[in-house]
Amino acid sequence: MKKTLGVLAGVLLGTVSTAALADVTTGPYVTVGAGASFYNDITPNLESGSLGNVATTTTFKTGFRTTAAAGWGWGNGIRTEAEFGYSAADVDHGYLSNDGRASQFTLMGNFLYDFDTGTPWTPHVGVGLGVGWDRVGGAEYPAGIQTIDTHGTVFAWQGIAGLEYAFNPQLRLGVDYRYVGGQDIQVASGNVVAPNAASYNLTSHNVLLTLRVNFGTPEAAPAPVVPPAPLPPPPPTPVVEKQRSFQVFFDFNKSDITAAAAKVIQAAADNVKAGNVTQIAVTGHTDTVGSAVYNQGLSERRAAAVKKQLIADGIPDGEIATRGVGKTGLLVPTADGVREAQNRRAEIVLQ
Repeated sequence: MKKTLGVLAGVLLGTVSTAALADVTTGPYVTVGAGASFYNDITPNLESGSLGNVATTTTFKTGFRTTAAAGWGWGNGIRTEAEFGYSAADVDHGYLSNDGRASQFTLMGNFLYDFDTGTPWTPHVGVGLGVGWDRVGGAEYPAGIQTIDTHGTVFAWQGIAGLEYAFNPQLRLGVDYRYVGGQDIQVASGNVVAPNAASYNLTSHNVLLTLRVNFGTPEAAPAPVVPPAPLPPPPPTPVVEKQRSFQVFFDFNKSDITAAAAKVIQAAADNVKAGNVTQIAVTGHTDTVGSAVYNQGLSERRAAAVKKQLIADGIPDGEIATRGVGKTGLLVPTADGVREAQNRRAEIVLQ
């Protein structure tokens, strides 16, 4: 179990570190889910002298699982939540006879990551750790001789993968796959010689339909299905040799030089080559979506991209100074968390 948890955590952290940060959910939300639960077959580990020392496999009928969670989205694709779950399935056949029922309550803390696809569809992955209350009741072994009704508290965990569709910034419908596992639980037989007749491990595959309601998404922010506003045209340059300031605009969460931006940078390079310029200062900016730390790095990458293009246009490296100011120094003042196309820019100043 520890090895499985380590693999899940490694895959999740590796995905977060290499994927572009997603602007999906900011603030509180609640999620409910319901669907089918498929308990894995169990073969108990029998103690000496208990239940006839016959370890037969028990299978379960298709059961159900329900969940309810309250969480917080951090505005960069990461979500954390507390989740309560319940699942149950009737025994099909096996060492518990053809009667009885298995059930499990869980209380878990979940860590999830949403991938921003630029569409209403948002895939996510996650892991959960917590506690489970497992129970098998109403069963007999051998049939009609020894009634088994046992329950216990165990360490529980789950792996999560799913996909959601956003009808609007507040409402998302999705489907989740959950693999739920936990520690072994003892079956008390009531036999004086063998009070703990066996131990077993309840694990299950679960497919849930989910509904998530976000409460913290700013109303001023556009819905995920709405594309960013088109970039404004570059400022006119009728007299190239006299222009001293140029604005280069970028797509949301990008530092790539667009075709329009390349023309502006070429105009700045032509102005430098015309003479009377001793220093070029490039300052990168962002809008107010995301954390201050992430936007600082994004603004520096935008400034570096403009410098690289200026060098490609024939300007010496030593004449260009760059810096990033993150989401400060806005061209268009906005509240925090607002996508504003004119704030996603780099400014070239010729001195």
